[in-house]
Amino acid sequence: MNIGVIGYGNIAKRFAQSIKHTKNGKVSAIGSKSLARDTAFQTRHPEIQVYETYDALLADPTIEGIYIALPHAFHKEWALKALSLNIPVLCEKPAVLTVADMEEIIDAATAHETLFVEAFKTKYNTGFQQLKQAMNTLGQINRIEASFCSDVMPARNNHSYLFQKGQGGALNDVGSYPIGFVLALIDAPLVKLDSQRTLVDDIDTYFSATLTFDNGSEAFVEGGIDREKDRVARIIGEHGEITIPFFYRLEKYTIHLNGKEAQQYEYPLVGDDMTLEIQQFIDLVQAHQTQCPVHNLTDTKQMIAVMEAIRIG
Repeated sequence: MNIGVIGYGNIAKRFAQSIKHTKNGKVSAIGSKSLARDTAFQTRHPEIQVYETYDALLADPTIEGIYIALPHAFHKEWALKALSLNIPVLCEKPAVLTVADMEEIIDAATAHETLFVEAFKTKYNTGFQQLKQAMNTLGQINRIEASFCSDVMPARNNHSYLFQKGQGGALNDVGSYPIGFVLALIDAPLVKLDSQRTLVDDIDTYFSATLTFDNGSEAFVEGGIDREKDRVARIIGEHGEITIPFFYRLEKYTIHLNGKEAQQYEYPLVGDDMTLEIQQFIDLVQAHQTQCPVHNLTDTKQMIAVMEAIRIG
């Protein structure tokens, strides 16, 4: 399947490596003004058509789907253009920045009967599906904790979208990971949210939130770009707990049941941590599906709603 990539930053380069592990996908075109002037790249990769504009890429009749790897603020514009042309879209997270924007995406995907999928890789890996089953051993889930923090402030570059007002900050950069993880595991309406943020020049460098659900479960999520901390999640239930290191690319977890010896379970990744989400997108497009069963449009909207609520405070 021929996939066109819009934008060619670091995440797009990772995508280009990840797709090599799929059964039937390839990057056949890239839209990038800078890459269009890179003759060395074109010499190394004659199989890839490079376009100077994104519109030119969308006009390529051989493209069967696109991957949007642009800074967050540009996702909506190019997703809507692709959907209007009936081109399936795999879009980096967060898909858009507001609930209103996501409603536009949902309306367009529905009207054009065209697939739109947010690239939330965590839910596609085998270990995540096994974790959902393992949670049953804990009985009632009392609390889930998920943390994703790193310190990038010493290397701060105001030209990076990470530090641009309106689309930068910890919440937009890493918030999808802990928030999406929790929402995927607690199948109940959210009834209360308490949050806080640390702001530097109107950019949130840290956020945390406590989410209360109507089934009695609680979750604590946090993310930061100003501190180092173990990227770990814990699921705490009435019969014990599960610890998940690097929960966003889940490869293993340990179950600690009360009064029993801890048991560790490992689930090696297929390819790398992006491969299975790309494979799912390819499979859905080739099966002419318009909705993703693993991470659907409503799931994306719910994640964005929580992020928006934290942003508003």
